[in-house]
Amino acid sequence: MKPNRQEKEQSEYRLPTNVKPTHYDLTFKTDLKKATFEGVVIIALEVKKDTSTITLNVSRLELTNATILSEEGEKPVAVVQTDEAQERVTYKLDEKLPSGSQTKLKIYFSGKLGGNMMGYLRGSWEYEGRTEYYALTQFQPTAARSAFPCWDEPLLKATFTITMISRADTVSLSNMPALSEQPILEGLDAETWKITKFDTTPPMSTYIVALANGPFKFLEKSVVMPLSRKTIPLRIYTSPAKVSQAEFVLGVTASVLPLYERILGVEYPLPKLDTVAGNIVDGAMENWGLIIGRSAAFLLDTDNADLLAKKRVASTQSHEIAHLWFGDITTMEWWNYLYLNEGMLTPPRIIDRFLVFTRNGALIRQRLPPPEGQTGVTSA
Repeated sequence: MKPNRQEKEQSEYRLPTNVKPTHYDLTFKTDLKKATFEGVVIIALEVKKDTSTITLNVSRLELTNATILSEEGEKPVAVVQTDEAQERVTYKLDEKLPSGSQTKLKIYFSGKLGGNMMGYLRGSWEYEGRTEYYALTQFQPTAARSAFPCWDEPLLKATFTITMISRADTVSLSNMPALSEQPILEGLDAETWKITKFDTTPPMSTYIVALANGPFKFLEKSVVMPLSRKTIPLRIYTSPAKVSQAEFVLGVTASVLPLYERILGVEYPLPKLDTVAGNIVDGAMENWGLIIGRSAAFLLDTDNADLLAKKRVASTQSHEIAHLWFGDITTMEWWNYLYLNEGMLTPPRIIDRFLVFTRNGALIRQRLPPPEGQTGVTSA
């Protein structure tokens, strides 16, 4: 049976299957002042077919050094092909890797914090007469490759151990809780930096890896989950000037997260859930353990907000939390199946809106007298 056009286009775009990533050890240094980042990634690989090449996704990154790690030490590998159109790079190995073996690929990289709502992004706000910078990630669908070299396909899940280096007066966040945070000195100006090491994630897709760094403030509470009986800390991070507006969405999170666990009968697998509100991403994104979205999607001045504004915030956060199951735990093989992620969440929202807006509106109109001059209109 010949492949159709769509299948052919997908096969041309998708990565070779000679190796499979199983774990990423990622270190990022984020410089908010210079709007740059740099890092190193060590990727553990299972060799599925005999191969002397390794191909992975890269976009808009400068790659400075790559090596294969083995028991004998590090062996440099050279780039033999860079495909900017397909956003991939291919390394040539000196020796063929046999099927069934394991290896590690180490790559140093650097890039610029962007502002186009995709990738690793920098934004700013004004607070007490000064400009403060912060950085957030938005990787769905295929922008993780613009932050670190990776196998940027939803099917290729792996575990991640992330370390962030940042200025000491900022907050660093990722999908998992921080295990440790220690000060370090860097540079001739002896600025104070810190290194934050996070716990290892469960297996997950690259598009829900998340980072945040900046002078955030937060509100917090915790919930006891109905199935696991674990206490899950919840935090909403945003600018110091707007953190008081996070109270409503924090309450929504505390209500909805345990509700989904009870209804779906599947435990929420992570030990925390943070949400970050900024203005450099579009809408909201269900990164596992670290939801990120626009301030307008999450923050609310409850003293002046009407019911529709509250419904909008509640609907957005409820939708993103549902994706922690539909999308993050169960994930489509490829992007042409994205409707499976969204489709499971759409009927409840449609029914809810139909009852509140469509049906109720129709009932109200039925009770009104017909417009002047109209005849033949009857009420039920």
